[in-house]
Amino acid sequence: MQRFKNSILVLIQLLALNLGAQNFTVSGYVSDQKDGESLIGVTASCPSLKKGSATNGYGYYALTFPAGTYEIVFNYLGYISQKQTILLDKNIALNVKLIENTNQLKEVVVTGSDSKGKQQVQSTEMAKLNIPIELIRKVPTLFGESDLIKVLQLMPGVKRGVEGTTGMYVRGGGNDENLILLDEAPVYNTGHLLGFFSVFNSNSIKDVSLYKGAFPSQYGGRLSSILDIKMREGNDKKFSAQGSIGIIASNLTIEGPILKDKCSFIISGRRTYLDKVINLFSKQNLFPYYFYDLNAKINYKLTDRDRIYLSSYFGRDVLSASSSGSDSLNAGINSFVGNFTVTARWNHAYKNSKLFHNISLIQSNFKYDISGKVLSNSVLVTSKIQDLGVKADFQYKPTVLHDMKFGALLINHLFRPNVVSTQGDISKFLASREGSKIYNQEVSLYGNDDYDITTKLKINYGLRLSSTFVTDKLYAGLEPRFAAKYKISENSSVKAGYARMKQYLHLVSSSAISLPTDLWYPVTKNVKPGSSDQLSAGYYRYLEKKKINLSAEVYYKWLNSLIEYREGANLILNDNYESQLVTGKGRSYGFELLLQKNEGKLSGWISYTLAWSNRTFPEINSGKTYYSKFDRRHDFAIVANYTITKRWSISADWVFSSGAPFTARTSQYLMPNPTFTSIDILPVYTSKNAIRLHASHRLDIDITYKSRIYSKYKGEWHFGAYNVYNRAQPSRIQIVQNTDNTGYHYEERGIFGIIYSVAYNFQF
Repeated sequence: MQRFKNSILVLIQLLALNLGAQNFTVSGYVSDQKDGESLIGVTASCPSLKKGSATNGYGYYALTFPAGTYEIVFNYLGYISQKQTILLDKNIALNVKLIENTNQLKEVVVTGSDSKGKQQVQSTEMAKLNIPIELIRKVPTLFGESDLIKVLQLMPGVKRGVEGTTGMYVRGGGNDENLILLDEAPVYNTGHLLGFFSVFNSNSIKDVSLYKGAFPSQYGGRLSSILDIKMREGNDKKFSAQGSIGIIASNLTIEGPILKDKCSFIISGRRTYLDKVINLFSKQNLFPYYFYDLNAKINYKLTDRDRIYLSSYFGRDVLSASSSGSDSLNAGINSFVGNFTVTARWNHAYKNSKLFHNISLIQSNFKYDISGKVLSNSVLVTSKIQDLGVKADFQYKPTVLHDMKFGALLINHLFRPNVVSTQGDISKFLASREGSKIYNQEVSLYGNDDYDITTKLKINYGLRLSSTFVTDKLYAGLEPRFAAKYKISENSSVKAGYARMKQYLHLVSSSAISLPTDLWYPVTKNVKPGSSDQLSAGYYRYLEKKKINLSAEVYYKWLNSLIEYREGANLILNDNYESQLVTGKGRSYGFELLLQKNEGKLSGWISYTLAWSNRTFPEINSGKTYYSKFDRRHDFAIVANYTITKRWSISADWVFSSGAPFTARTSQYLMPNPTFTSIDILPVYTSKNAIRLHASHRLDIDITYKSRIYSKYKGEWHFGAYNVYNRAQPSRIQIVQNTDNTGYHYEERGIFGIIYSVAYNFQF
């Protein structure tokens, strides 16, 4: 009887929401009590109504109910749940500080709440990946350097490119089809050291979200994925520092209050030093390369409803080599590749508490500049992108049944694509360093609503209008978005979604030139925007006893207006890039499975991807459809972290991948040249990407030992090995003559064998 009465009460309350009863809102920010860091994704719920919401990217939440007395519960993984009883007879501002779990096993077990684990099941979000930063830091990676992009490569639907690099190929898309945001600023180059390290220092990162499909309408500009990275805000209670000393690089992060409980800062820097170490033992400059990056952020709480943030990233790869000898050989090369971003943001919660806004000013620069000379030959390769933009995002929660978002983006792009190769004195060509300028302006408007239709059915529908202006040309398009969730039970649901995406710039590359001639190129009169349409569906379940999230998804994606260099493209001394580009389309489809456990002594995930990806270009491969470069049929990964004792833990990952396709040379024939003075050897190839490399697999491990914890100091040693059983991962092929001189054969070559690593992490 009591259960029946409670059900009637809930029904009356829900009807009151829709029949215009007077509603009030409780809202505020949720943060960590220890350091004041805002917490993203905290579940704020009302058990009696079985309704709730999650804090947004700034830790803000809002719940709107009819007048009454309610118990609000705040849950977050790794923190003690907090309950607040409120009398809702007016709008209430309620800021909450959660306490990190302090039980005896704190150093061993990551604890959480069931409602946090159920969030994936209960929301309309699908094809979204979230990995706790602490787990990212524990996953073994190349040279022992924590790397979030390489961790994402171990997730379903995300394929890597060349072994050990940071390229991401999401659901059949290209590396340029990923929009990567660092505090809302786009990052165009994500790799250091030819892509073997990502530019993101994990000590400066608070939250990572990767969207692979069913994209929320506030995101746009790329075809295949959105990687949204948010930086930490800094400790507003006390000064602290943490860092790491590794084999090839070290980093240091310092944070603290400028005004206690009101204004804080964080600065995080990293640099490699192999150049310094090697040159100590040699008088010659044997390793003239290094990279560095710097993250900085300041946040200021103007009032309980207003906050200002200023964040920046700066990073460069630097190579400077020269040599001379008695043989009059003069050679040298100087280069740098760099990113620079700045984001200024103001977020405000309005007095009615139902409306929240964030306004951002954004700048992003990317540039590379390479110049060199060997004998009388000189080369100059340079390219630049500069973005200046303003973005306004609003979140409105009229009732507990609706969560609306809308906003606008205006961004001005300046492109200076330029590739020049010359002979003679390079100083004559420095004037071309800036290249020709190409401007375009990108404007977007969006609206979105997350709507609880019934207790079981929830939909998310939205629309994005995107456009770009180029000389005498306007491109515009509507991008509808839709997702639906049907709750089977408290712990399981099914979802389906559709999204259209538009992309107004492209990355074009050529394998014929070894220099970094990959160029970002905007749409023009002749180069049209790319577009994608993706359908997806999935089943989601939370295994409550095991604390495991399970998801299984299928998808089909259409890609249109893709561009590539034509076969035999000539880029040397050619400023007319458009004449070397061809347009085509692509298709991709597949199945993804993920079992993820973020709690307990044993944490990690198991992922599997079965996928197909192809391309069709009328002017490539005689117009016949072929597999895309990184089409791999199977990808399987097991990632595990086990806490043995308070001081000892071990992490490992095992990865299996099918072979990538390539175009093979099958034979050759002899043909006299037109003058009959010599014989030319002409190769014969298979159709494009018709042959595959062999499948590969590897095992990586990391063993962690935590030293004794003193009052203000913590330290831990990491001992790791990449590719434990020394199995080279095929990454390139080479034609080799048979030992009996009867012909030739292909050999698959890898880049890395086993690589050991040692690092020491500290915090005080």
